[in-house]
Amino acid sequence: MILDTFPTPEDFYKNYWGKKPFIVRNYIPPDVIENLVDGDTLAGLALEEEIKSRIITNNAEGDEWACEHGPFNKDRFDTIGDKNWSLLVQNVEQYHTNTAQLLPYFQFSPRWLLDDIMVSFSVPGGSVGPHTDSYHTFLVQGIGKRAWKISAEQIDDDCYIDNPDMKLLQNGFKGETFEVTTGDVIYMPPFFGHEGKTIEEAMTFSVGFLGPKLSEILSEYAQHLEENENLNKRFLGEMLDTNSASFAIGQSTQNVVRDNIISSIQSDDFSAWMAAYFSTPTHEEIESISVQEDEDLVAVLKGGAILSRPEQIKLAITKSSNGEFNLAVHGESIAVSATQAQLIGKLNDGQKITFDDLEGYDNQDEATALLTTFYEQNILSLSNKNN
Repeated sequence: MILDTFPTPEDFYKNYWGKKPFIVRNYIPPDVIENLVDGDTLAGLALEEEIKSRIITNNAEGDEWACEHGPFNKDRFDTIGDKNWSLLVQNVEQYHTNTAQLLPYFQFSPRWLLDDIMVSFSVPGGSVGPHTDSYHTFLVQGIGKRAWKISAEQIDDDCYIDNPDMKLLQNGFKGETFEVTTGDVIYMPPFFGHEGKTIEEAMTFSVGFLGPKLSEILSEYAQHLEENENLNKRFLGEMLDTNSASFAIGQSTQNVVRDNIISSIQSDDFSAWMAAYFSTPTHEEIESISVQEDEDLVAVLKGGAILSRPEQIKLAITKSSNGEFNLAVHGESIAVSATQAQLIGKLNDGQKITFDDLEGYDNQDEATALLTTFYEQNILSLSNKNN
């Protein structure tokens, strides 16, 4: 389970993604760890009304659990003690953008499925108990030391403790225990049992990837069709015959209805909608991005500035049947011509855009207009080359 190096993207998807967990030692450099959110700042975030946070307390035996939901008063941290508790805060990458600098280390992952970076601060004995998750996660160890028990296979057990706030496995699970320290990373696929226990004051950064349920996708796309009457085709009883008389729905009629649905989701409209859907923040309290002020990008790029994608901004990119792209951010899709594929590639790879990139296009006006749109929508931000 402990690997010498991080798998290549090809190896990762073929042998590990959704299949089995692994641990890589010292994957995140110390200078990156130093700039992540610290315990005091995390506690400060937990005081805010709009930020989701929890405190989980447990006893040493692991048979008593309690979960409190934030926001918290500062007094709670003054009286909580120094053993057997954990503070968990969600969406930290949105509120502490240095923490988003973890994300480039997982660029090979499906970033469009990113749920959030949840951060936990825990004291000795602190734990959230034996459990499984329905999402993929990379558990990055910040400061401190923890022991993780990990199952070698998926857990099929729906027997949980009697606590509506915590879905913990009542019977635990079989697994091997590993100790992790600063910079270590655990990949945990969905439904594998895991349980972390803090040895010394620790922070864990959970980079989670959560896919929607089919019912959620269909419901949201149905709402999109409802809002776009020209796309919302009505069933008019095409090709009915005597097999569909009275109360019977014949096979050919079932096929017509089914084909109407399939035709809709095979359309370019569905591709554009999918980009918008997967770029939408997964937590409602995250507000839409603000619009930047106008800027003469040609002049500032010529002066040595660069454009880069802020790591905390979630994008989704799909390709239509005509070769054009749909680039979406925060639920809003932008159509991009096939001739601008190089710019899309740079955004997807997290590369920076310079004046030299702009000069490389035959139609500079089109490229400039596109980059300006990206900048105004906060898909790109300006900085100096030396930053």
